[in-house]
Amino acid sequence: MEAQSPSTCNQCGKKFQRKAHLLRHQQQHSGDRPYSCKFCSKTFKRSDVLRDHFSRCDRRGNSAIPNSLERGRKRHACDECSRLKVKCDNNVPCRKCKEFGRTCVKSRPTAASSPDESTASASRSTPDPASSDRNSIGFLLNCPTETDFMREFPKSSTLSPNSKPAEYQSFTSLGHSYEPPPAAMNDASYMHQDYGHIMQDNRLDVLLDNLEFANFEERSHSWQMPGENAMPWSGDATFIDRHVLGQKAYEIREKLKYTAANLHSPNMPPKEILDGINSITADNIVAWVKLYFTHWHKHAPLVHESSFNLCTAAMPLILAVISLGGMYSKEAAEVAKLKRLLDTIEAYVYSIPGLSEEYDIPGRTYIIQGENAAPEWQQYQLEELQGAYLMIVVQFWSGNPTARTRVRQSRFQRIYSIFHHLNLQVVQHSPTFQITDQQSFRSWIRKESYIRTAALATILDHAFGIFDNVSPRFQWAEIDLPFPSDDVYFKVTNYEELVAQSLYPQHKIKIKDAFLVLFSPPETAEHELKVLRNANLTALDMQMLIHYLYTCVWKSTFSNPMAALPTVKISDLLSPFRTAMRNWRTVWDQIKNLVPDNEWNKLGFQITAETYFDAVKAIVDAFEKRDGKFPPIPSDCSLGNKEIPPGFFDSS
Repeated sequence: MEAQSPSTCNQCGKKFQRKAHLLRHQQQHSGDRPYSCKFCSKTFKRSDVLRDHFSRCDRRGNSAIPNSLERGRKRHACDECSRLKVKCDNNVPCRKCKEFGRTCVKSRPTAASSPDESTASASRSTPDPASSDRNSIGFLLNCPTETDFMREFPKSSTLSPNSKPAEYQSFTSLGHSYEPPPAAMNDASYMHQDYGHIMQDNRLDVLLDNLEFANFEERSHSWQMPGENAMPWSGDATFIDRHVLGQKAYEIREKLKYTAANLHSPNMPPKEILDGINSITADNIVAWVKLYFTHWHKHAPLVHESSFNLCTAAMPLILAVISLGGMYSKEAAEVAKLKRLLDTIEAYVYSIPGLSEEYDIPGRTYIIQGENAAPEWQQYQLEELQGAYLMIVVQFWSGNPTARTRVRQSRFQRIYSIFHHLNLQVVQHSPTFQITDQQSFRSWIRKESYIRTAALATILDHAFGIFDNVSPRFQWAEIDLPFPSDDVYFKVTNYEELVAQSLYPQHKIKIKDAFLVLFSPPETAEHELKVLRNANLTALDMQMLIHYLYTCVWKSTFSNPMAALPTVKISDLLSPFRTAMRNWRTVWDQIKNLVPDNEWNKLGFQITAETYFDAVKAIVDAFEKRDGKFPPIPSDCSLGNKEIPPGFFDSS
């Protein structure tokens, strides 16, 4: 009798090409289930099935998946060698890091490390935020490390605007929270608040509860106690109705649950997703919105804080604002819950008709500027668009790598299309428009909000190009936007306050016109720059200009095929850009010197514009040093990675 092949099952006769596959198959006959889950005690025949089970195990919670069953290869290289994809000798410090003077850190333990050693190694490898190189030229040239803000939500390191600790008063949460279906909360429920005074850790500073309204001086001036369903707020209304906000929170939860069910169909949504959705209560919404206006708003003010109403605002804007603000919560568990919800929130926002790619914009009744429409609908349309844009922002800063790629490649393209439909790339204040009453004031605020949203979207578009090595969607020739009006006008609450302070918004110079002035030759620069000096430009305006200049320089140097021609003189090619850099720095220094240090420190990311200037200078110097000849720069645009050889941008 002929012997069976070693790759043939001796029970059913099934044949396999590899012995390992045969051994795995024979487990079906033996009934052995040697692999068990350490969290729920379920058993499995195969290790890969157990590995997939860990991601769905309800009892695992936030516990880590065992190292032996993580997907992918175990990484033994140090962080720098792993990022640059070069061979590492597995020593600390390794030979490559010593050769190029890099800090050698191995943040992930090897398989042989014990749990205690792994914990100790992780704690030792966590860099001090104060020593982060996020403002380095290397970072701006797309050489981030694990701790750069591209992989970590940006944290404010300065005082928040209008920080006056002595003037802040505490509120108690009145009555019981209304959360349909009705469920009474404990009378001692509290509301998280953070006022941002000297906030070096940039998160919730105080948990306020059980404080009485007797603290307010208003009671001695015929001030009336608010109703039992009132919640403390700012803006047009000092208090908002708890019942209405509770209904809004309930509506948000139901919409997100429906979206989560669709995303995970046919399975039930994971428990951690449902827990995150249930954490969206009226009190948490108020707390996270306040954190947004305390910390993120100063980086990119596009929402008019005084008129923002939680009870009537468009759902996408509420979700985006609480997502951004929640990232600054002091409670790590809250941040983790919100991060797990970001994909669900994004999916809901971009499933709305008009924002969804499945709907044709003309059928969404988006009102083009100048068309007749009710002011309420125009305001809702603005807030819906702002929410969709801010969801891209929050995912780009704190989402997972897949989400960052998705919002950059797909979601932003949808925003770009809507902007073109609404002609927002050319939106401007009418030179004859006058603010004469509250209605005209709100119309001006709405137009200004559109201008700010469009201008900041172009900055983000250029940031994609800077950090992810892709061409901007908004082209310089099509943009006809003015700079946003000064914040002093945008912070005004209403028309009466505008009149009381004798303020009248001034028209700002167009971004395109200011950019052209930067290229004024030295012999006329002194005269031409007066236009910019008299234009009341801000640090944010200058950051826009340096973003435009960065993109223009890169396209005209390393991405310019004409630069490779032997007849092109590199110094002549770079001369206009060196002139623009010199003029930009002149105006920047003037703006910076005119602002007191304490006010300058209250600003957000716009004060990093000087670092982008250093990056532009590094590009120009490197291109001239190499006389326009350079090796190819390997890149992966889908991941936003490009490996630049050490010393590539050294000007020496």
